[in-house]
Order: sequence, then structure tokens, then C-alpha cells
Amino acid sequence: MKKKLIVAFLMSLAVHLPAQAWDLWDEFKAVNVTPEGRVVDYSDAKLITTSEGQSYGMFFALVANDRESFDKIFAWSEKNLGPDQPAWWWGIPDGKKDGQGKILDTNNATDSDMWIAYCLLEASRIWNEPAYETKAKAYMAKLKELVRDVPTVGKVILPARVGFEEKGVVTINPSYYPPFILRRFAEYDPSWLPILEGLINAMIRCSPGGAAPDWAKFDSTGKLVEPEKMVGSYNAIRTYLWAAITSPKDPLYAKLARHYAPMINAVKTLNVPPEEVSLGSMSFGPREVNAFGACFLPYVSNDKSGAVIRTLLTNTKMEGDNYYRNVLTIFGLGFDYKNYAFDAKGRLFIPKDNMTVRVNQPQNKP
Repeated sequence: MKKKLIVAFLMSLAVHLPAQAWDLWDEFKAVNVTPEGRVVDYSDAKLITTSEGQSYGMFFALVANDRESFDKIFAWSEKNLGPDQPAWWWGIPDGKKDGQGKILDTNNATDSDMWIAYCLLEASRIWNEPAYETKAKAYMAKLKELVRDVPTVGKVILPARVGFEEKGVVTINPSYYPPFILRRFAEYDPSWLPILEGLINAMIRCSPGGAAPDWAKFDSTGKLVEPEKMVGSYNAIRTYLWAAITSPKDPLYAKLARHYAPMINAVKTLNVPPEEVSLGSMSFGPREVNAFGACFLPYVSNDKSGAVIRTLLTNTKMEGDNYYRNVLTIFGLGFDYKNYAFDAKGRLFIPKDNMTVRVNQPQNKP
């Protein structure tokens, strides 16, 4: 009886939550974004910036109709990380806020490159600015250079230029391939369709028990390498988020929801997802991570677990040394509060109330 009362209380709180999650964008800017447009992870002694953080910052700014921040973040990235295929890791070696920063690893990160290209495509459409589209095409061209054919799987994109293919074995990261981004690329350029199909196939093939791994390897015949040793944790958690916020009108939504049903059902039981899943035994680690709940919130929004997750996320203050938690929270709550969505072709939909400046091209309903 006591448990039922607690759940009812949490759900009543959820009903009265504020309508705008993008107050969190203002909070995120205050704690993780510098005036110059650098997204900083203060949990690292080197005060690092990743291309991932820059790409997410661009997306949040686009949804918030914050063009000034969008341009600053993109400009900082191109200047300091490089254009088209930016370095993934930048930081200040001595850890001093006024110290000299530099690239710490010249390798790229494919997911960030995809997010940047997507943000530029959608910024061009939403803000009616062709220059963004020109930039997007350059990023997409570089991404195509990393496409590989895996037998029986299809076309996949390597996670980076260096370090993910050796002696016929290809390594992928399923959280690097948001279905709606790939759908948008395929709608813009049909030559991306087989890449979309190959990557979705790879995502399903590398998670036979319904839980996504952080990393997966396919050999030269397309066989999954040592699946019993794979683990899903801080990387893999985003795989569920991207699948969950894909438009229900896209057939991929139902396909992935069915495949990840074991994890979705586990969250409905546990309320908060485990920090780690051992894919070989489908066993969960002992620790749970509140922020991971944001990645399942779209799936369990109307369930009691949704009320629990929502309450946990809204009651935790955003701080600069919790960069990753902050990011997951903005994605999860922003979608939950309907501040953004995606249509069946992967295009970004922003409610009119979010658009303080009307644009020439009408918004598409998801």
C-alpha cells in the first residue's frame, strides 16, 4: 500500500511539471558552455571539449531557436577542432581555465560528425539559410569515406578514421547511429539508404538478447566476434534514446522497440536502468544510474517508471562536472515535454511556441 502511495505521489508531481524543458538549455549554457561557444566537461582535469559535446550543443541551440549560440558553437568547433571531420578531443593540459588549449587526439568521432551534419541540414531548412547546407554536404562527404561493406550485415560507418578495422575485423558502436539522422540523410541523398539499412541491421545483429553493447566487432564473414564478452554501459545507453525518439511513423521505430523490449521491460520493473549489462548472460550490474533513465523515458513515459525517472531528473541540479548527465537529461526531458520531435523522414519538428522568430518555411509535423 505504501509503495502505491509513493508511486501515485510521484505521478501527481509529474502532471504539474513545467511545460518548457528548454529552461534546461539556459542552465546547460550557464554551466557547460563558454561565451566563445566551447562546450566544456569540467569533470576532467584537462577541462576537455569533445566534438560530441559541440554537436549536442548545436542541436540544443537549434531546438531552442538560439541561432547566436548555434553559430558560436559551430564556429568554435571549426576553428579549434577543424572542419568537415573534426578532432574529437581538445583540452587544456595544465587544467587552468586561462591556460592554452590544444587538440589532444586528432582522430574524429563519427557520431559527432553525423550530428553536426544533421544540425546544419536542419538549420538550413528551419532558418532558411543555404550556407548551412553547403557545410553539411562537406561533412556528409567525409562520412561516406568511412563506409565499409560487412558481409551478411551490409554497409556500416566506422566510428573514426583510425583504429576500427584490422585484418578484416570491423568494430562499430551502435550508439553512433541515430536512426532519424540516417533517415534524414537518406531523404536528402538516396545513396544513404543502403547505409541506413546496413547500420540498422548491424545494430540488431550486435544485440542478440535485446541489449545494446558499447562496442561490437564483426569478422570478415559478418560473424559477431565474442558476443559473450560484450558489455553495454555509458556508450550503449544512447542507443535506446535514439531509437525511442525516432518517429513512430518511421517503420524503424517499431522494429527497434520490439528488439529492445527486454531492456524496456527491465526498466519498467527496475525504474532506473542498470549501469552495466553483460550481454552474454543478460545480467545487470549492481549499480543503477539515474541519468540513464532519460534514455528510456520516451518508452515508459506513461508508466509508473516514467514518473519515477521524471522526478529523479527534475530534482537533480545541473552542474558543470556532470556534463554527460546534463546532456542525457536535456534530450530525455526535452522530448518528454514535447519541445522537439522528428517526422517520418527524420526532419526536426519544433513546436511553434518554441519559435520566437517565424521562418519562411513552415514546420513539418512529425
